[in-house]
Amino acid sequence: MKNYALNDMTLIQYIMMIHGTQMGFGLLSLPADLANYAAMDGWISLILGWFLALAASLAIVQLMKKHPDDTIYDLLPRYFGKVAGAMLNGSIILYFLFAYYVTFIASIGFFKLELLANTPNFLMVLLFSVPTYNLVRNQVRVLSRYAEITFWGLLWIFAVFMYPLTEAHWLNLLPVLGEGWKPVFQAVSTTGISFLGFEISLILYPFLKHKEDAVKGIVIGNLITLIIYLAVLLTTFLFFSPDDITSYRFPTLKVLKIIEFRFMERIEIIVLVAYAFIVIRVWTHYLFAGSFGISRLLGKQDHKRYAAIPILFILVISTFYKPNNLTVRSMLKLFGNLGWIFAFALPFFLLAYTMIYRYFRKEAYR
Repeated sequence: MKNYALNDMTLIQYIMMIHGTQMGFGLLSLPADLANYAAMDGWISLILGWFLALAASLAIVQLMKKHPDDTIYDLLPRYFGKVAGAMLNGSIILYFLFAYYVTFIASIGFFKLELLANTPNFLMVLLFSVPTYNLVRNQVRVLSRYAEITFWGLLWIFAVFMYPLTEAHWLNLLPVLGEGWKPVFQAVSTTGISFLGFEISLILYPFLKHKEDAVKGIVIGNLITLIIYLAVLLTTFLFFSPDDITSYRFPTLKVLKIIEFRFMERIEIIVLVAYAFIVIRVWTHYLFAGSFGISRLLGKQDHKRYAAIPILFILVISTFYKPNNLTVRSMLKLFGNLGWIFAFALPFFLLAYTMIYRYFRKEAYR
């Protein structure tokens, strides 16, 4: 019997979970980050970053398809031995839990700054921790349904972001490659954190009902993320001048603040509330991946208690310590650097290692 047969998910849910894990904090800061490096050629860097993310995603599928009923936590002890496999699993768990902590704290800081400036930090953490635990304590099928519902239910935000194009200045994009390819390639490193999230498929693969669709699913998931990022990026690039865009930390939000309809002012408040339902997918998926890994490492079936521990940890810490903006940005940068190791490089290493391992094992049996 398959290990996760009673908790499988459909192709569309698999797509939405990958896309939902990717669509996070980068949506707000990406235009300014790219413009700082590559000016208005940042959209080219975004596409190059997407190709890297897609290549790593396909490597994950190739790695996992040889073991359709296993997650990465089952795979590593088999190839590296009990002790080394447990150590590798431990490092992956720490990566997922750090991703949960960073994305959670960064989002709390953002909502506190933009929406609830006078609310104590502890209450903000408590406010988001309750729905987080209610989602993560369930199995992957519940998380995938939430990811699917929020995607379809909040598509209208995409249309709102397109509204400023009525005042677009297309000459802002010219000249293309005015500074050459060097700044474009340098800016690719900043896109890594925006596409992080596809590595969740190291955990999701055995839950996919029809695994022959895994390649299709992971390509579509990454493609949806690229389309949304590209649309938001071009909207801000076409609206702000090359000098203005780097002066805003969150140009995506600044665009929303200038939108006014006859029937509604401050549309950004409505979008920010909706954004909370979007970004919660990021840290809940990472927390599930980390707590699920702890349960596998300890040989337990239920991951609920291991999901509660990191939440309680942040809840307690938040009463005594609130990281400032500089610290949060440093942690996000560290998360991005770790992502290049665990999400982009590790799948290629594991794929090559398992292929060599299986080759020499076959030779030994001959």
